[in-house]
Amino acid sequence: MPGPDLHLHSTFSDGLLPPGALVARALTLGLPAIAIADHDSVAAVAPALEAARGTGLTVVPAVELSASADGRTVHMLGYFIDHLDAIFLARLASLREGRRARARRIVNALATAGIAIDPDTLELDTDQDGAVGRAHIARALIEAGHARDMHDAFDRYLGDGAPFFASKALIRPADAIAWIRDAGGVAVLAHPGLNDIDDMLPSLIDAGIVGIEAFHASHAPDTACRYADLAGRYGLIATGGSDFHGSPREGGDMGCAAAPDRAVEALAEAAAHSRGTR
Repeated sequence: MPGPDLHLHSTFSDGLLPPGALVARALTLGLPAIAIADHDSVAAVAPALEAARGTGLTVVPAVELSASADGRTVHMLGYFIDHLDAIFLARLASLREGRRARARRIVNALATAGIAIDPDTLELDTDQDGAVGRAHIARALIEAGHARDMHDAFDRYLGDGAPFFASKALIRPADAIAWIRDAGGVAVLAHPGLNDIDDMLPSLIDAGIVGIEAFHASHAPDTACRYADLAGRYGLIATGGSDFHGSPREGGDMGCAAAPDRAVEALAEAAAHSRGTR
């Protein structure tokens, strides 16, 4: 039987499917639970919960935050957050504005170089609940004929070290964890095998993570086993998710990297305990 997929992205960040379509796909695949963890946005949570109402599919309210430490990026997943918490929503809005500012810089730099794309397709100047990322610009480059596919767009224009790469201001990992806890949720370190941050584990545990995303589309079986073992060694919850975007560049197909069956229950218990100790 398929296991829970606790790392999906919707059109409210850099995914290609809206929340309802993700729910429908999960039901078709027979998944027991999903989490739509959009970047800096929880706008997908309410429509996903509504779409799953009465179906037996569990939708875990989630988010993905990007942080930085020692020049390295750390991705943090938040589970069982209060997606209506006003303070959390304001914090996410500030992160999304930073994303929009970066996107405007990239679009302007491309235009200066004679690489024009339609800025309206990026919705850079709207007060929206969704998060604009480099993937949106990459798709606009493809549509305008400047790139063959997502890999080409990132290799030649947008990836780290590419001519039009632009960084955005990132919060510290401890702040990301604190924001998630303040919103009633629990923090899990996302896809650690992608970021070369094993040495940070002790400090992240001290800051309050409760789990590690051991099973991920980018993790080879031996990597997944190593992180699952690390989770057990440190008393953390081993989770998993496909990081499904609907795009060939990132993640895998929905359900390809499942969390252990009890992961959702364990995360819910950890969140309830965290709320009870606040």
